[in-house]
Amino acid sequence: MRKKTKIILMSDIHYRCGNYFGRFSEEIAELLCEDLAAEYKKEPYDVLLLLGDYSLDHWGWYTKGTYINEGISNAKLFVEHYLNRIVPDGVSVRMIAGNHEQYGERLWHELTGQQRRDHLVIGDILFVLTDTFGADLDPTEHSDGTYCGANVTDIMELMARYPEKKVILCAHWFDINTESQEFCELLRKDERIICLFCGHNHKSGIANTGEKNGNKPILYTGHYSYSGEPNNIRCLPGYRVLEIDKDGLLSKYVVRPHTYKIDNVKFSNEYTEQDILELKF
Repeated sequence: MRKKTKIILMSDIHYRCGNYFGRFSEEIAELLCEDLAAEYKKEPYDVLLLLGDYSLDHWGWYTKGTYINEGISNAKLFVEHYLNRIVPDGVSVRMIAGNHEQYGERLWHELTGQQRRDHLVIGDILFVLTDTFGADLDPTEHSDGTYCGANVTDIMELMARYPEKKVILCAHWFDINTESQEFCELLRKDERIICLFCGHNHKSGIANTGEKNGNKPILYTGHYSYSGEPNNIRCLPGYRVLEIDKDGLLSKYVVRPHTYKIDNVKFSNEYTEQDILELKF
């Protein structure tokens, strides 16, 4: 019998939005399904946390976003075509919005069946999925979203509801340098908060939030589209695995082997586990 809980966190899929690493995004989505099927076969995961940007439904540049331009929601199409393939029976899923999904709460739920912000309890840990792009929603003009920071009131209410639980905070993005003083104080003073997870920068890595934020680690969930790293090979399409047991947690960014192309040069990568963090409780 397994004594640990396994969670997959991922973001920035950008379905039907371009050619990534020499593959059209539909091909990348198929690889995503293959990769998570292989991960599940290796050892089943219990929870899937999706942290935003499944699309370019709202976008402020070049051809602009598909939703205002054409009435097309690629986030909805991703749910229809792929979500059931990456959520096996018995797996819980949460799918919060990113800055490229600027739908109000009602429309987001109508399109995806999910909430813009959410939470769940897994064993002794409360996961709070906050909405840091929850301002200026349902826009009539193209933009890349308005960063409004973590909803501290919501986070504190949830923490009060589960006073015995440790806490992990998740969002599409945490812009630590512009967060509110309230949020900084919460991170610094509340030892129940273990760490933070977010996407948006299309990078795999682990950073420290700094002394004024309690030196809490923040883990980046990479992408399944295009890399945000200067060296593209440093962050190939992948996902973050989080394993939790009674003693602590272990998280790693996983890249599975595939053949890609950069500047007409084909290459194959090996299975990789990178940016690993282990914390003891």
